[in-house]
Amino acid sequence: MMREDFDKTIRIPVVTDLVRAGDAAIVEQVKNPHARQQRRQVFEQRLKERIDELKSATGQDEYSGLARAHAIRSEGNQQTTTQSQPSRLDPTVEKRIDKARDDLIRELSTLLK
Repeated sequence: MMREDFDKTIRIPVVTDLVRAGDAAIVEQVKNPHARQQRRQVFEQRLKERIDELKSATGQDEYSGLARAHAIRSEGNQQTTTQSQPSRLDPTVEKRIDKARDDLIRELSTLLK
């Protein structure tokens, strides 16, 4: 009769039956209140290192950006200095251009009358 009662009894597994004690270092790390902050710092440091590595591999690090900006500025400065200097044409060419302009103005003014 006792055997029949045991077979009909519902057995519920207890957590201690399923879980074994873990690694003491991991348990200590989980219980450590500063561990989460330390893990976050390590993660952030690794992430920053990886970003820097990718930037240098693609040529996007801050120094190449500064160099590129400097090159663009200096190129722009060279263009403005060459544009600000008046072009030196041969005086005879300038006289011919002035004469042709005056002729066009006279011709247009006669057409408008």
